[in-house]
Amino acid sequence: MSFLLRLIGVISLMLSSALNIAAEGGAYYSNYKFAKSDNQLNIGVQPLYLPSGVVTTIMSRDLILRKRLKEMGMTITFFSFLAGRDINQFFLSDDLQAGVVGDMPAISAAAKKDVIIPAIVQQSFTAIIARRPGLIEGLRGQRVGYVPGSTAHYTLLRTLSHEGMTEKDVQLVPLDTTKMAALLHEKKIFAISAWEPTVSLTLLNYPETTVISRSLTFGYIYFSKEFYIKHPEAVREVLAAEIRAIKWIKSDRANLILAASWTQSNIKAIGGYDFNVTPEQIADIAAKDMTWQNEVPVIPEKILNKDGKIASIVEFLRAQGKIDSNVSDEKVIGSFDRKLIYDIVNMSNKYRMDEINYE
Repeated sequence: MSFLLRLIGVISLMLSSALNIAAEGGAYYSNYKFAKSDNQLNIGVQPLYLPSGVVTTIMSRDLILRKRLKEMGMTITFFSFLAGRDINQFFLSDDLQAGVVGDMPAISAAAKKDVIIPAIVQQSFTAIIARRPGLIEGLRGQRVGYVPGSTAHYTLLRTLSHEGMTEKDVQLVPLDTTKMAALLHEKKIFAISAWEPTVSLTLLNYPETTVISRSLTFGYIYFSKEFYIKHPEAVREVLAAEIRAIKWIKSDRANLILAASWTQSNIKAIGGYDFNVTPEQIADIAAKDMTWQNEVPVIPEKILNKDGKIASIVEFLRAQGKIDSNVSDEKVIGSFDRKLIYDIVNMSNKYRMDEINYE
């Protein structure tokens, strides 16, 4: 338990530090030079978004990827960002041609621009935590903390709906994630809807609390449709690099720790901030969700159904005013392409899936 507490403390430090430098992100990003040509691929990644930050760090050091792109006359550059919304900002302004983000930013991008989303990069959970065990029905009339417009907000409303309830049946309390656990412990709110590490922090620091509902969420890699149409093989090579990276770190913990040391350097480089996190700690944080990650990062088919999760999130984002009300479910769902991953796996020799060459 003491190890877990230390680990969760490290996660909390990382995220609180990220919040402290978020205001400086604009100044930091102003130093970026986005080369623009038909043969340039600029991709936005999030070193702090674990485990995808580890996966994309490995991809950035993949000499096979760089060699294959060079043979096409192309160059790839990875740019680090603090949040998915930041990546979307530069993607929508055409400085980036690709990005790795959570589900809300990915779907928002698909609503605002023609994109292709060919793979997941990670999967994790959001949870509703209450002061005591019980059913969702027990939230009726209670104060529930949430972050407006977030994945956890969506999860909360969706869970209420499944139980025949609406947001009017509870008292929604907008909160910052850093305040949720304490307010729950102080009995100022009855429950919270949150994501990691807030979930683990709350459960470890306040053992009387309990998870009453849990929902799966995803992170994705996306590309502009214009770039994909011009360079379909370049996109496939990037996805092949992702699969190689996932296989490599899942095959041996030593590989994961080495990749975590590379990620540590990328984390420290953001805004020049000195994050006091060891590679072993980053590896432990990443491994927590890598347990659920398949080596082949295929998008689950069921979430793309007409009444599936993607359509539900689109409806949520419209209702929250995060995307235009006239954006159709079909436009967003049509942005997902599960075929590309299977193309790569079915031609593993062509895409050198069993070779490793990292610098």
